[in-house]
Amino acid sequence: METAVPHLDKRPSWDEYFMTLANEVATRTTCMRRAVGAVIVKDRRILATGYNGVPTGMRHCAETGCLRQQLGVPSGQRHEICRGLHAEQNAIIQAARYGINITG
Repeated sequence: METAVPHLDKRPSWDEYFMTLANEVATRTTCMRRAVGAVIVKDRRILATGYNGVPTGMRHCAETGCLRQQLGVPSGQRHEICRGLHAEQNAIIQAARYGINITG
């Protein structure tokens, strides 16, 4: 028995494909205010992923509370008091941790 092949005209572009993956990566966030995901890609190959949140080994904001939220800081302000890292930073750290060259 053969399995039906999805219609190729519905196949996502590479950009759509990687953005879908970035959205899925974002579901792992440890940030209470915003979910962001990043995918580092080179030559259409995934090198690393990252999501926004505290560095490895630190207690998650869900455990400690969000200082920006507690102080009522509006979105886009006072980032210096946030314990979390950007998704892109975490993706770069992940690549470095495993010796993955992301040059270019």
